[in-house]
Amino acid sequence: MDAKEINRIGHTVNINNVVWRVAQKTFKYGREWQYTLSHEKIDGTYDSMSINERALEKIIESGSKIIDDTK
Repeated sequence: MDAKEINRIGHTVNINNVVWRVAQKTFKYGREWQYTLSHEKIDGTYDSMSINERALEKIIESGSKIIDDTK
């Protein structure tokens, strides 16, 4: 990964055929970035999960489709 920081907020990733939106990025434990991913269900409620930056990068490297919804 290069030194330039990539803003992933607003992007979506596909995990196990479920589309998750990167909703938030926070610095946790004084040492790592954590991303909050959210998924809107049919009934209008949301599921969410937190993963660290390394896990998100591994998901992206594994071939997950990345959609830039910020444009």
